[in-house]
Amino acid sequence: MSRMTFFRWRNLSHGDRRRRILLRLGAILIALAIIPELGTRRVLVINTSPSVAPGLYVRSSDEPAVGKLVDFCIPPAARDYVRGRTGNSGENWYILKPILAGPGDRVDTTSEWLVINGRRIALMPPRTDGNGRPLPVWRESRVLAGDEFVVFSNRISNSFDSRCYGPIRRQQIETVREALITW
Repeated sequence: MSRMTFFRWRNLSHGDRRRRILLRLGAILIALAIIPELGTRRVLVINTSPSVAPGLYVRSSDEPAVGKLVDFCIPPAARDYVRGRTGNSGENWYILKPILAGPGDRVDTTSEWLVINGRRIALMPPRTDGNGRPLPVWRESRVLAGDEFVVFSNRISNSFDSRCYGPIRRQQIETVREALITW
């Protein structure tokens, strides 16, 4: 505690000190009551993956749409890869990615490129990951159905996204997220 802070604290009346202590204790107790609830309901999540800016993300009331950031359960097409990589099926794990394409958009992954509505977006991923494990690769050319979204991140070249496991369906999406703070 600095001299100035100590000096101000010392000059407070006993009642003022007591009120400040009670307010601080109350704030701590409220925080201790709220923080676990935020985690169990997934109101607030921490992202550590480099494919989306690491940080804290809060639940949004927005509907999934192109340009929105969503978190979703690991798609069934990706679970074998996740199991082989981590030893866990990932059934209770979530992926956080931005939506690149939505219902009615034409998506083509049959060449070396991910192509959305005729525009080249990014190279398709390699056939294996950095440790030589085969990556799932989605190869189709079609228009997305009314409940399908393609997720993609260009922050890193080896993003594990729809190029690997295909479109995600609306019912797989847990929620739209907004960055609270990133680092």
